[in-house]
Amino acid sequence: MTPDTAWIYAILPFLTMAVLTFGFVVVFRQRARARRAVLAAGPPPPRRAAARPWWARPALWLAIAVAAALLGSFVWAGLYALVVLIVPLAWRSRPRRAPSVDPRSNGHAHRDGGAFTAE
Repeated sequence: MTPDTAWIYAILPFLTMAVLTFGFVVVFRQRARARRAVLAAGPPPPRRAAARPWWARPALWLAIAVAAALLGSFVWAGLYALVVLIVPLAWRSRPRRAPSVDPRSNGHAHRDGGAFTAE
């Protein structure tokens, strides 16, 4: 750094802050406009639960786990590992209910606009 170019390093943080501030203002205004449009359109229609694929049926996984446990008891003890792998998969693939309230809303009916003015 020479004394001739020192002014660049002095002004660079302020230029960076100005550009970032402008970008944040643009993004926040667009998000607020999108939220207002969604709120004006009314509540979304209720979602129907999607059909469960064949591999996500609990009865299938339960039957495989019982068969592996029986085979592990009578044939080979190494088949118990199959139960250890299958039970978490069956637990993970269980259907989940949609939350009644948006978890990002902190318990309110909807989130605020996120802009400089309240909605």
